[in-house]
Amino acid sequence: MVKHFKSGVVAGLIAAAASGFVSAAPEYKLTFSTYWPTSYNYLIDPIFSFAEKVKERTNGRVEIEVFHSKQLFGGKEEFGALERGDIDMSAPMDTYNTGAIPELGIASMPFLWPSPRAMQTSLDAGLWDLGVSQAMEKRGVKVLNVAAGGPYQLYGKGFDIKKPSDLKGKKIAVSGSAASRAMELIGAAPTSMSSGDLYVALQRGTIDATSRPLITGIGRKLYEVLDNITVVNMSYFSTALAINLDSWNKLPKDIQGIMQQAANERGQEQLKLLEAYMSEAESLFEKNNVNYHVATNAELAGFQNEVAPVYDWWKGQVSDGDKYIDFARKNQ
Repeated sequence: MVKHFKSGVVAGLIAAAASGFVSAAPEYKLTFSTYWPTSYNYLIDPIFSFAEKVKERTNGRVEIEVFHSKQLFGGKEEFGALERGDIDMSAPMDTYNTGAIPELGIASMPFLWPSPRAMQTSLDAGLWDLGVSQAMEKRGVKVLNVAAGGPYQLYGKGFDIKKPSDLKGKKIAVSGSAASRAMELIGAAPTSMSSGDLYVALQRGTIDATSRPLITGIGRKLYEVLDNITVVNMSYFSTALAINLDSWNKLPKDIQGIMQQAANERGQEQLKLLEAYMSEAESLFEKNNVNYHVATNAELAGFQNEVAPVYDWWKGQVSDGDKYIDFARKNQ
């Protein structure tokens, strides 16, 4: 008998029975929701891989149905849907959920990690185990794995960005309160905006610039409406492979072990794909007539000096902020 975790998810077998052939139904069928479009390949491909591994390694006992491209919920809605049990699984972004769990803002601390691999080292060492995973579990969400999602770069429409003053007075779209504070320190005018709204906003001139990962510029085709990008690796985002706690507790221990192992592999697969993506990004942008500039050490120092006060601001918001910052610096 199939365990119906969510209504409407399990397909019936009536047609197969009528034809005289009935295949074995999965014992457990889970709903996985993500807002990522399929063009976000290094983020979503490891999710499909995770689902396939779980099905194969459980000999078909578990089937995970992946709904992508906001078919069920948007990025800012995923964590709430997990809490309520509207879905079984998701990969919520940290930057969308700092209001619920302020410690998630550690990913947005400027220039904390020099590379995605350095961030992944911090995550694998237990960065979220300092309190984030526990806070999520209290809200009914079990974290299986956390993976580095990529660094944020600076995009400009009609102007290049080589020093903080280049952004002074510019309307810039950001994601997260720490990024907003950083842009205020630089002298820009930040506004919070989802990645799906950036194209039209840049096209219409509602914003002049944005701070986003490379995958957003390519996956959302922002290269069609802007012409400059400066690679600074200013801050990061991470994604949690997570499951509703009640759904998790209904699974047998052997299946939980299989899912945990597949989740850990997802983190390493995403890192490998991310690094390959970043190495190919320059040619992809230049092919689309975007000036791709990698900030020099001197230019980076200028940005680092301007945004350094973000750390004191964040520690004023998060009582144990020092604990997270120190751990990240020591484990990378």
